[in-house]
Amino acid sequence: MAMRTDAAPPALPEALGEEYTARWSELAGRWAARPGTTLGTLGPAGTSSELAARFLAGEHRLSVRLFATFDDVLDQLLRSQVEFALVPSAYQGLTRFHWHRDLRLRGFFAQATPEYGIAARAGAAPLPGDGPLVVAAMWEVRRIYAELAPDGLRDRGVAWVDASSTQHAAEILAAGGADLAVTNAPGIRANDLRWVASRQGAEIVWTLFGRAETPAGDIRPTP
Repeated sequence: MAMRTDAAPPALPEALGEEYTARWSELAGRWAARPGTTLGTLGPAGTSSELAARFLAGEHRLSVRLFATFDDVLDQLLRSQVEFALVPSAYQGLTRFHWHRDLRLRGFFAQATPEYGIAARAGAAPLPGDGPLVVAAMWEVRRIYAELAPDGLRDRGVAWVDASSTQHAAEILAAGGADLAVTNAPGIRANDLRWVASRQGAEIVWTLFGRAETPAGDIRPTP
């Protein structure tokens, strides 16, 4: 049977645009009515999450609280110690927020991260030997190492040191706990590191979650 070529296009893109606009109109209204609304995300200062949170805070007069892990962010949101959680789509545990029965997705937006790459200590001696290298990195960005490793490193084995954030990875490297780290530009600057190889940031979808049982704008922290 021949395919019709005069059929009207699906209305999905328009519907998605309306949904996006409606969510942000609601959020902006709530935040305008309550300056200082608390937003929790991953720290310390310099993580991509912290930079995205500060951008929102500057636009909407929010108060940002930083936590060591997204598990801590989730716990504090469920305990009403923060009113919203900002979580990147690249976070491997994001489904815990999406599927939690006490949470709802309140909004989302796209924003690029800073420059990312492989870092070494500035002025450090050449990397030792030809055996495995110790590399500090978050699980979510380990693939950046394989993508960017230059000749001479690509064929060497890797012993991973788990980091809770890009800044934590940089701190591990600076303290001598690794030969290299996968981190971002703020991590380089804050810890006197240098790039071995780098790439421009990636555009990430950032998600905003609030409690489900009461309107997110009406949540009050518990004593």
